[in-house]
Amino acid sequence: MFTVTKFGLGASVYDWSDPFGRLFLQTLAMVAEFEAKIGHQRTREGMALAKKNGKLKGKQPKLPEPARHSIRRRYAEGQVSLADLATEYSVGRSTIHRIIHGNPESPG
Repeated sequence: MFTVTKFGLGASVYDWSDPFGRLFLQTLAMVAEFEAKIGHQRTREGMALAKKNGKLKGKQPKLPEPARHSIRRRYAEGQVSLADLATEYSVGRSTIHRIIHGNPESPG
C-alpha cells in the first residue's frame, strides 16, 4: 500500500506526519469548512430575500387549475383512463395520478 505523507505548496513541502504538517492540514480543512458554511449561509439568505420579494415560490403546477379540475371530473365520471389523460395533456401518468389521488393543493 502506498501512502503519501508529503504535500508541496509553492516552494514549501509539508510532511503530514510531523506536528507542523498536521497543523497546516487541519488549518486548511478548517478554512475550507468555513468557506463552505459561509456559502451555504449566503444561499439561504438569498433564498429568504427572494421569497420575501415573491421571486421564490417553489415548484409550480405543470397544469393550470382549470385543467386539473377537468381531469378530476372526467376521471371521476369514468370518461377516460390515467394513460389517456396523460397523453392528452402531454404529462406523465404519475402527474395525472397525483392530480386525481393526491393533495389537490400540491404541484404536479
